[in-house]
Amino acid sequence: MLNICLITDLHIDALGYSFNGIDPRANFVKVLKEATSKSPELIVLAGDLCNKVGDLEIYYWIKDQMDAVNIPYYCIPGNHDDASLMMEVFYKDTFVSRSELFFVKEFHGHSLIFLDTSQGNMSTEQYSWLNKIVSAIQKDVFIFMHHPPILAIAKHMEPNYAFQQMEEFQSFCAAFQDKSFRIFTGHYHFERSIAKGNITTYISPSTYLQIHPDYEEFKILHDRIGYREIKVTDQSVVTNVNYL
Repeated sequence: MLNICLITDLHIDALGYSFNGIDPRANFVKVLKEATSKSPELIVLAGDLCNKVGDLEIYYWIKDQMDAVNIPYYCIPGNHDDASLMMEVFYKDTFVSRSELFFVKEFHGHSLIFLDTSQGNMSTEQYSWLNKIVSAIQKDVFIFMHHPPILAIAKHMEPNYAFQQMEEFQSFCAAFQDKSFRIFTGHYHFERSIAKGNITTYISPSTYLQIHPDYEEFKILHDRIGYREIKVTDQSVVTNVNYL
């Protein structure tokens, strides 16, 4: 069995920063400690590591926290991140000539695909690469990306910050009728699972705060913080969200 913990939307800011009494650095450390207590084989940081814009100091601070737990991990950029800076900090020896941070990793017999939607879309180059990768996969397709590629009825987030290529991405997946796409995301700051066609999308909560999906204006749903566990066998995929 493959056991993954997904942590997303950290929104780390400068040392000492807080919002409504929320300390995003302290929150992340608490979630990371709780997640690692479950002995995952892999941790995924699914974007918006930074609060507003990509920052080297913040990325190095996060890297120090992740390196200290001694568990393999991968991270992808969100709309508040800088993919180039993340390459410099987390992937020094790869992606040196690429403006987008996308890659595939083989882990315990599964191909795990990591996409870059930090600009709200994906380049033609990324779609072409993804087509080659998905064509070679015989099992379910596991994708980690920041933006949900299916509408989730998020009344504040979707009119302002939705993935700009939902129809294109869904058409891409629909072309592979023999495959099921399991897509794990963050971005919306709440927990929800949505299925459409051969795509199932699992949206995970933030370690910062949760945003109410039923209001057009920004409204905090609650300040409970959490992460997602993903357990994969040859027969099933079981996933749940844990709140602290």
